[in-house]
Amino acid sequence: MIVGDELQHWIADRAAQRRTEQAVKAFGEAWDRGPVHRAIGAAFSALDAPEAEDVAAVVANLFADDFWADALVETLAEALREDRYFEPPFRHIGSDVHNGLVVYEDAHVSIAAGVTRAAQLAAKKQVSGGPRSIAFSGQLTLFKFVKSGGARLSFWECPPITEAFSAASAGRCVRAGTREIADGGLIVVDGRRQGFVIEHAAANLVVLQATVKPGRAPLAVEYDSETRAYVGCSAADDSASRIQMISTLLRKLDCAAAFPAIAVFLDHPNFFVRWHVMKELLGLDAEAALPHLGKMAARDPHPEARRAARAALDRIESGEAARRAA
Repeated sequence: MIVGDELQHWIADRAAQRRTEQAVKAFGEAWDRGPVHRAIGAAFSALDAPEAEDVAAVVANLFADDFWADALVETLAEALREDRYFEPPFRHIGSDVHNGLVVYEDAHVSIAAGVTRAAQLAAKKQVSGGPRSIAFSGQLTLFKFVKSGGARLSFWECPPITEAFSAASAGRCVRAGTREIADGGLIVVDGRRQGFVIEHAAANLVVLQATVKPGRAPLAVEYDSETRAYVGCSAADDSASRIQMISTLLRKLDCAAAFPAIAVFLDHPNFFVRWHVMKELLGLDAEAALPHLGKMAARDPHPEARRAARAALDRIESGEAARRAA
């Protein structure tokens, strides 16, 4: 454990900080060049235009052998023994119950190693008390429970999450059974129609998680655990989220000059991105956005986007008619 005085001494010692920084950089370079990283990369690079199931099959083979995970943990432990301030040079992922590190990523897959904490999981269930959400990630994901913590999982299914998915077609999710997970257990969850919930864990779970990138659905979807009803959705693709965030920011900054750049995304393949962009364009310059709104109301390929655009256009036209009458 690092105590306050020791930490303050390290902060004041620039030479010690540089040694730590160099150790972190050297570790990252060695991992990227090392045999484990190369072997994983070679396994995926051999795939030619793979489908999600092709990538999942490669991951299953990787997860069947613990050699690379053991090697990673061993080298990380050695680095920490040599420098208590060493921080692994991997992207962190986490939530209120789970923390992990992305140890490999390419165009096919993202692989993370992490720990789900049983105490926080139990506390969350006690505090929340009421309904919980059941998440469907929109992506094919493999989980290897290196240490299962005596976990019991419930499995759920929902209507397929496709480009045509909407609140009207969401229906309700259904329970598809439960399973006790043993150490070393592997499960494959097709987040385009399947999800799971950790119902109970007696101890911390150590998990390898591989998220497959090809074939992912446009949306991540949530349902209510009690009513099984659809709650909402969000973009499964990071780029879609960034487009939504940037278009909102530019509208809030009243950056009218950005209108043409934002309008380009009215042709985005995801309907919810098109509608989000349309709303921001209306807020930025309603007059310039009206022709685009009319086209969306008439020709957008997704019925929900057409309905939303038609409703917005009707409100605008009725407002103008009322003003003329006055």
